[in-house]
Amino acid sequence: MTQNGDTGRWYLVRHGETAWTRNGRIQGHTDTGLNDHGRQQVRVLAERLAGCRFTAVYASDLSRAVESARLVVEGSGVPVETDPDLREFSYGEWEGLTTEEAEARDPEDYARRMALDADTFAAPGGEDTRQLLGRVRRFYEHAQARYQSSENVLVVAHAGSIRALLVCLLNLPDGYFWQFGVDCGSISVVANHPGGRVLERWNDVPRIPSGEDVET
Repeated sequence: MTQNGDTGRWYLVRHGETAWTRNGRIQGHTDTGLNDHGRQQVRVLAERLAGCRFTAVYASDLSRAVESARLVVEGSGVPVETDPDLREFSYGEWEGLTTEEAEARDPEDYARRMALDADTFAAPGGEDTRQLLGRVRRFYEHAQARYQSSENVLVVAHAGSIRALLVCLLNLPDGYFWQFGVDCGSISVVANHPGGRVLERWNDVPRIPSGEDVET
């Protein structure tokens, strides 16, 4: 992936796979690390980004994001700055459960929560969408004030915080938050053009070469 002229970009990367994502468990703020497959995902992703020069690299302070960010920029000399505002959605009491287990604990409460408007959804003891958007917007306003539109910024985070950051970058209505899928080990790119920002790439997952994948 190469850069074009003086157009700066925001590169949004979701961390690699963890044991919990492989098993369908809700992670949220729980601090899980990458598994071997997740590390391989990120190494392949790093090769895709090898031609990019980043002015700044940010990551959520959770281990799976920090390790992913360090693997992406390994050897570049660019430090990884962590920010808890980039953490995943807090799912409260549902963290560590599968969605099936969360529903089985209290089917009526689960159904009621899932029927809520997108901006008021919250797991028991967790945060709602507006709270997530608020903290990611705080990060965004701080970060964008520090860099020129010609500079490249890498953000390594989670599905929820990446969706929230896209809402900020493209000035979308908050309701768009739930409209975008974000897979583990994916790259999304937003370019800074004079007429406004443009989504150039979304949820692009580099393919691991045959024979190089690991499944643990």
